[in-house]
Amino acid sequence: MPTIAQILAEAKVRGLRDVLAGELWLGHLLNMNKTALFSRSEEEVSADMELRFWQGIEQIMEGKPVGQLIGTREFYGLDFFVDENVLIPRPESEMLVDLARNFIQKNLAEREVRVADIGTGSGCILLALLKNCAEVKGIGVEVSEGALVVARKNAEKLQLSERVSFLQGNLLEPLEERCEIILANLPYIGRERFNFVAENVAKFEPEVALFGGADGLDLYREMFGQLKAKAWKPRLLAGEFGFGQEETMRGVLAENFSVDSFEIIPDLAGIPRVFVVNFA
Repeated sequence: MPTIAQILAEAKVRGLRDVLAGELWLGHLLNMNKTALFSRSEEEVSADMELRFWQGIEQIMEGKPVGQLIGTREFYGLDFFVDENVLIPRPESEMLVDLARNFIQKNLAEREVRVADIGTGSGCILLALLKNCAEVKGIGVEVSEGALVVARKNAEKLQLSERVSFLQGNLLEPLEERCEIILANLPYIGRERFNFVAENVAKFEPEVALFGGADGLDLYREMFGQLKAKAWKPRLLAGEFGFGQEETMRGVLAENFSVDSFEIIPDLAGIPRVFVVNFA
């Protein structure tokens, strides 16, 4: 029987490019974290586990996210359940959690805060915030019933069910009471412009969570219009957008909000990633 080290080396020989995905998959099968995987690299892998490993590696090499294979994905230091109904959490989205936490600490400390997460998906952004801010209560809005099932599972797993509710609906429509903070990570891949989506992502992740009209920003336009029609306004609105969309997003923001009320913030790679709108 092959050892852990041998089977991982063989995966590279067979053409596995995402080495980390292979390690995560094998670690999942053997119930080992990465440290244990390498400290016990000379242990043998049973024939049954080897078969399951190669079956999974075939899917990974076809582009299936390893998170869907193992059913979990780490985000903001927490493990989230994921499946084919939700977008796999991306590290860039942790910016939204940081922004909300900082705003709460500076402006809303020691008081109950309501935060709405629009297009909540797995619930990772909202639940990570709640896990780190005891004073926050959350509302996650999502159009997909399948995604809401996943989000509710994650809330229960993280013991946050009593502080969060999930509503099915279109963007801001289900929100009746004022929320001090609105976060959004809406589908922003364009079908005509800004169609920077990897083939494997389009193949394996839900279409409803990926595409946002011709240039990717239609859902943001709709959400901004809904917000202007609301009798109440949040203190903070923040959302994520994609590579190359900064100029277009600035134009959309300027059509809906005063120019001095919003800003664009880059991610750690220096790529414009998040817009922030502050309300008086």
